[in-house]
Amino acid sequence: MKKRKGFNWFALIMFVVIAYFGTVLFSQQLHLSHVAENQRIADKRLAAAQAENDKLRKQYEELQNLDNIERMAREDLGLAKDGELPYQPAR
Repeated sequence: MKKRKGFNWFALIMFVVIAYFGTVLFSQQLHLSHVAENQRIADKRLAAAQAENDKLRKQYEELQNLDNIERMAREDLGLAKDGELPYQPAR
């Protein structure tokens, strides 16, 4: 058997190919971790917006009821019906 003396091109090419695919795999995993983090942040913002939306819908429904509007006018604004005297507590 004859031994070759010289540079092993096959080993170099295999090393370069493996290094390239390793780099690509690493960069994809890094990108996926950033996407997952952004998704988690977006989910938290969505949950907060949905909670705020539910709260505002409830307030809107309360403002559609005339009894609630009258109660709020009396309690918050100190208004009274004709012939009534508004009660003002001593400060």
